Amino acid sequence: MFSQETTKLKWIIFTVSAIGGFLAMMDSNTVNVALYEIANNFNISINAAQWAVTAYILILSTFLTLFGKLNDLVSRSNLYALGYLIFALGAFLNTFSFNLTTLILSRIIQATGASILLSNNYAIISSIFKGNKRAKALGFSTALMALAGMSGPILGGFLMHFFSWRSIFIPSIIIGLIGAYYSKKYIPEIAHKSEFKFDYFGMFYMLITILSMLMIISKGHDWGWMSHRIIFFGILFLIFAVIFYFQEKRIPYPVVNFELFKSKVFTYGNFALLIAYFALFTNALLFPFYTQEVLGKSPVMTAILILPFSIMFMVLALLNGKLTKKLHSSILMTTGTILIVLGYIIFTTIGENLTYWNIIIGQALIGAGSGCYQPSVNALIVSVAPMGKMGIASGILAMFRNVGMLLGISISISIFDFAKNIALKNGLSENLAFIKGYHCAIYWAIFFGIVCAILSYMSHRAYKNEKVH
Repeated sequence: MFSQETTKLKWIIFTVSAIGGFLAMMDSNTVNVALYEIANNFNISINAAQWAVTAYILILSTFLTLFGKLNDLVSRSNLYALGYLIFALGAFLNTFSFNLTTLILSRIIQATGASILLSNNYAIISSIFKGNKRAKALGFSTALMALAGMSGPILGGFLMHFFSWRSIFIPSIIIGLIGAYYSKKYIPEIAHKSEFKFDYFGMFYMLITILSMLMIISKGHDWGWMSHRIIFFGILFLIFAVIFYFQEKRIPYPVVNFELFKSKVFTYGNFALLIAYFALFTNALLFPFYTQEVLGKSPVMTAILILPFSIMFMVLALLNGKLTKKLHSSILMTTGTILIVLGYIIFTTIGENLTYWNIIIGQALIGAGSGCYQPSVNALIVSVAPMGKMGIASGILAMFRNVGMLLGISISISIFDFAKNIALKNGLSENLAFIKGYHCAIYWAIFFGIVCAILSYMSHRAYKNEKVH
């Protein structure tokens, strides 16, 4: 039996660890609401402004495996405190950014700190709790992640209403400095003495592969699909994708273990997750621009209109454990994608005038679908991984999820820009052209949602077959 003091200490460590993950996720969602004002402030397009989010997710994704591995080899208290400090430094520099380049560089610094926090918060929590208490603690931490999605836009909206977009980073500075102090004070300095082996080259090849792919998708329309720059990035993508694959097949400690993809469930599940984020990030990025540019609403009103999504996501995510007792994860995945598609169908009806119920119902359906889908696909993918490879499977899952976010941002913005420019050339007003581009991006999101539903169903069929064999 643990003493009351020991139990209290464990929950203090939990709080310090969980807030780190919460902070990293909240900041990403907060910035989405601010992109419209950032674009206006720097006099740049939506396509350019989205790199403030893209750069953050790209760096966050790239370093997750590295910092996750360091968690078992260096002092956890020092590493987590460093994560908080780097995150706070990036947030501080964001407030003084004078153009898009300095903002992106500051976001890269912030994302490095976020990567340390996100890759280690679950590991720290798992190390101090056992059995049912561990499940309870991890459940609370997951709920906090869901809460981050809800509180980020609201906090950002209110701060921007009274101050400017720069103010949205101030809470990150304060919490980051406090978190660093308490990390150093309370998190146990656990370090396992073992040889550190990490696939640095694989990580570099993966970064170049993803970055070149993003450049093709985001710049193809502006530069021309057959321009020298696009051809250059296309060749770069093919070369580094091939090099990355053979590097991972050769090395005994890969960033991505391709052997896991022999499982059809694992393969279908990860690609379904990737495509799901194509759909989800279409509205996550474009909706704040629609409310502020077309409807002329404030950031606070934008945050309130996003709230139904966040509430339904959190409710369904928390109920997911109970639902999986009656329905298999793959069934919940398929149900979730159907709800997302229905939500997007409703969004094809919105126009120049604010239609509250359409937006509320559409956001609620997409949020409910996400709450059904995301915990279910996570559970399914990890459940089919062999013992001893669950950590690697979780890393691949995180990579597919974050690459899906990146591609979702780039693809949706490219489709939006292309359709909007055609509408402007055809003589439509700025607002009507925006809606035309927005609807076109949503149609593609519906298509991606249908593909995701098919892959989710295929994962269910594959699970039944693999279970038999």
